[in-house]
Amino acid sequence: MKDSPSPTGNIVTSLIFFGVTAAIAIILFIDAFVMWLASLTGSVAVAALITGGFFAVIAAVVYLLAVRSALNYIRDRIETVYEVASRIKDGYDWLSDKFSFLSFLRRSR
Repeated sequence: MKDSPSPTGNIVTSLIFFGVTAAIAIILFIDAFVMWLASLTGSVAVAALITGGFFAVIAAVVYLLAVRSALNYIRDRIETVYEVASRIKDGYDWLSDKFSFLSFLRRSR
């Protein structure tokens, strides 16, 4: 009896193909939009600037609404990890000093 191949490879390949195809579709849509806008304005450069400005505004809104809060959360978590690591180091240094003092007393006998 043959082992059936795992469908994981097919799923990953399909997802990668879907992602690449979706990216190509978005690029072609933006290109078609710029060309349509260029036919209205009479200038490809102006159409590209308008489209770029629109996407810059969208990027700023996404940053302000979603990314900034996520970055603040990550920054707070990193500060907490740093504080815990600092406390552990302080405890280790304190214990190290106590053990070195005890070993000094033991050697002096």
